[in-house]
Amino acid sequence: MKRLAGLTAALMATALTLGVAQAQTSSGGVSGYQVVVGQTALDATVSKQLRVDCPAGRRALGAGWAVVDSTGAILEGQATYFEPGADGSHWLTNARNLSGFARNWRLRVRVICADAR
Repeated sequence: MKRLAGLTAALMATALTLGVAQAQTSSGGVSGYQVVVGQTALDATVSKQLRVDCPAGRRALGAGWAVVDSTGAILEGQATYFEPGADGSHWLTNARNLSGFARNWRLRVRVICADAR
């Protein structure tokens, strides 16, 4: 069993190393990227929706979201929808505040936008 665990760890390390090497030799790349941040109003609404648009000529590569209180502290929340627009020009997020700590909250979304090729 010990030998099997060691072999599994060695294979995982090799796979991780190969993944990094492939990423470094990739001919693609990201240029002209920027992080665009949007947030909703601070209130006690049960669920909120936020669309964050990328600047013209840029497309959304990824995003992150948070339910935050008035100080910016992260609260417990649930995303009920979290996807880029079909054309890649924006990111749409629906979320709910699940925290019993803070009634008033806002939805904050950060989108990574990059030059379209």
